[in-house]
Amino acid sequence: MTPATQLRWRAPLVPFIVALFLAATGVPVAAEGDGDTVGDQRGKPSGSIGIQLLEASADRRDDPRARVYIVDHMTPGSGMTRRLAVTNDSSRPQKITMSVGAAEIRDNQFVAAPDPNGNELPEWVHLDQPSFVAPPYSTTTLRVKVKIPPSAPRGERYGAIWASVASTAADPTRGTVQKINRAGIRIYLDVGPGGEPPSDFEIDKLVPGRTEKGLPVVRATVRNTGERALDLSGKLWLSDGPGGLSAGPFGVTVGTTVPPGGTAHAEVLLGRQLPDGPWRARLRLESGRLHRELTGEITFPHDNGAWGLPATLSDRLPWIVALAGVLTLAAGVLLVAAVRRVRSRVVAA
Repeated sequence: MTPATQLRWRAPLVPFIVALFLAATGVPVAAEGDGDTVGDQRGKPSGSIGIQLLEASADRRDDPRARVYIVDHMTPGSGMTRRLAVTNDSSRPQKITMSVGAAEIRDNQFVAAPDPNGNELPEWVHLDQPSFVAPPYSTTTLRVKVKIPPSAPRGERYGAIWASVASTAADPTRGTVQKINRAGIRIYLDVGPGGEPPSDFEIDKLVPGRTEKGLPVVRATVRNTGERALDLSGKLWLSDGPGGLSAGPFGVTVGTTVPPGGTAHAEVLLGRQLPDGPWRARLRLESGRLHRELTGEITFPHDNGAWGLPATLSDRLPWIVALAGVLTLAAGVLLVAAVRRVRSRVVAA
C-alpha cells in the first residue's frame, strides 16, 4: 500500500459481491482491469483503473477528508459541481460505466446499501459522462453536478460514485458469468437550512490488550457526540517505558466509520517485542480537521487473548484534582457554618 499521505492508492479489482471498502484514511479504492495480472498492493499493479476527487469546497480545502471524499453541507435548492479523474493504467481500452448508489454505515463500516436507490443521492447527483471508453494509460476528467431540491428534508446522506468495468468469464457449472468490478468515492452529504451541523467526538477510555497471536494492542472507545459521521484515523505514541524506552508512532487501524450518536472502537496494533510496560500512552484520533487526544498510563497483559486494566488517564487528572479541591472546600465551608450555628445556640442558651 502506498503511504497514507497520498490521496490515492490502487488495489486489485474485486467482484461486485465484495462489500464497499473505501478506506477511512480518505483513500479511494482503485481496481485492476479484467484479465491483467494482480499487482503488489504496496506498489503499482500491472493494469488498473482508479478514481480520484480533484477538488473540494473552498471552505474545506484544509480538510483531508474533503480532498478525497465528497464531504459537504448544502441547503435545499442549492447546487454544486465537482471534478473527478478516472484513470486506466491497463494496456488496453476499458469501457467504464459511471453510477451513483446509496450507502450506509453498518457495524461502523461504510458499505454499499442493499438498495442502490435507498436514498435520494442517485436522484440528486449526476455525471456528465455516464459511460465512456478509456484509452490505454489514460486519465479522463468528469464533472459531477449535485442539485438539491427546495423541498429536501434535513439530514446526512451517504453514497458512492462508482466507476465500473464489466467482464465475462467461463464457469464450468454455469457457463458464461458476468462479473462487475468497480471502484468508488464516498459521499457524505448533509442537507438542511443554515450552517453545517457540528462534528465532535470523545475518547472515553484506553484499554491495553493482546491478540490471540500475542500482539500488543490498544483499544480506544470513541463516542460520536456530533451530528455528522466520522472516519477515524490517528496515531499512538508510547514513552516512559521500561528503562526509559519510547516507541511509535503506531497507526490506528483504518476503516472505522462512526455514525452520529454512535460508539466505536479504534485499535492500534503494536510490535510483538514490545515490553509489557508500564508505558505512558498518547493517542491522537482524527476525522478530517477534527482531532482529539488522550494520554494515560497502560500496562499490557502477559497472556494472549487478554485485556488489561483501562489506562489511568493523566489528561483528566487535573480535572479530578480540581473537583476534589472544590468538594473539599465546600465541605469545609459547610463545617464552619455548622460550628457557628452550634456556638450561636450555646450562647443564646
